Amino acid sequence: MKRTLSLLLPLLLVFSLFGCGSKEPAPAPESSGEISGTIVVWSWDVAAKALEDAAVKFKEIHPDVVVEVEDLGTDQVYDRLLTRLASKTGLPDVVTMEGERVATYAAKFPDGFADMTEYVNPDDFLPVKISEVTSNGKIVGFPWDGAPTGVYYRTDLFEQAGINPDDIKTWDDFIREGKKMEAIGVKMMPLAASTNPTFFGMLYEQTGSYFFDLDGKTSVDTENGLKAANTLKKLYDAGITYDSIDWDGLVTATKEGKIATVPSAVWWAGTLMDEVQESAGKWKVMPLPKIEEGMDYVAVNGGSDVLVPADAPNKAAAIEFVKFAMTDVESQINGFTNYGLFPSYIPSYTDPAFDEELDYFGGQKVWRFFADVSVNIPKINYSENFGEAYDQIKDAQARMLLKGADPKATLKGLQDAFVSNFGD
Repeated sequence: MKRTLSLLLPLLLVFSLFGCGSKEPAPAPESSGEISGTIVVWSWDVAAKALEDAAVKFKEIHPDVVVEVEDLGTDQVYDRLLTRLASKTGLPDVVTMEGERVATYAAKFPDGFADMTEYVNPDDFLPVKISEVTSNGKIVGFPWDGAPTGVYYRTDLFEQAGINPDDIKTWDDFIREGKKMEAIGVKMMPLAASTNPTFFGMLYEQTGSYFFDLDGKTSVDTENGLKAANTLKKLYDAGITYDSIDWDGLVTATKEGKIATVPSAVWWAGTLMDEVQESAGKWKVMPLPKIEEGMDYVAVNGGSDVLVPADAPNKAAAIEFVKFAMTDVESQINGFTNYGLFPSYIPSYTDPAFDEELDYFGGQKVWRFFADVSVNIPKINYSENFGEAYDQIKDAQARMLLKGADPKATLKGLQDAFVSNFGD
């Protein structure tokens, strides 16, 4: 349902341009105890690189520790982890995991990960990230990067169509203004009706709910769920959406000016700056329109967390390393400015990196925008059944949009299917 960290790779060159290399380095945190040995980390892509950088600074505090980061790729990490958790042998000391997957692994292996409850201060992290790493009343990992969302829009196309972004407060407003965009031959937004229900999930989040409640129970057929489904169908039926089908189709449509906006996460900024150079200076970001007045929730789309297996060979040292890497502001800002990993560690938001005025976005402080809106993301429990539920959500969306199925009846059918497959 989301783009993984691999999609953030283009940010490497872009974000490094405004990195914090010119600042005096922050003092290293004090050691919390003598630890030694090797810490083996399983991760991927830019996440692996950021952890390697954090390991260099960690070694300054703990010279007797060696951190070995293995860049395995997402599929290999998950495939290995399943077999090793089952056998309790050959495990890494630290593993990176996408936020939506944590609940599945924590449920399948309820004693498989170290209890981090005493090490994680929930007030220091975005609430949505704390909910991702909470299972059976305990915190099983450290939150890492978050993915708050907004609407990226082409200022030149808005001006040409006579649209003032300040007039867009709700999705009904968005539809009204979108018809003005349609009049100049441009679709207002992408919507992959048959292949990707990410946006549908974002609409659920904007109501403060999700397909599962915070206890992991099915909550599809609800008043809020119907508001999300009706909004989705209204957008599609208005004829203002472009069927982008897949990632490449979305990027191409954006490059060719076929769409005026893209509702997406903070990482989409990196894709724009790297792959859509021809419209540099013509983009800005505004808040997601509300489902209705009074519903001020913001959606999330992506992000990862860091866990320590309960049977990790060097568990004590691993916990110290993860705690350091996820709460050392300098390491978090390095991960953000050099690798595009938007922190969920709230104390990092005071860093000057968030107040950079980006030329690509007409001087807008885009990172500050996302830091400000991120605190309004509701808590989410993806539940252990998310992977299986995803395909059923996608099919339900296609029935509503492409076959005209009634939203209420569709949600009732989806609710019944989830209860039958997963229990209540």
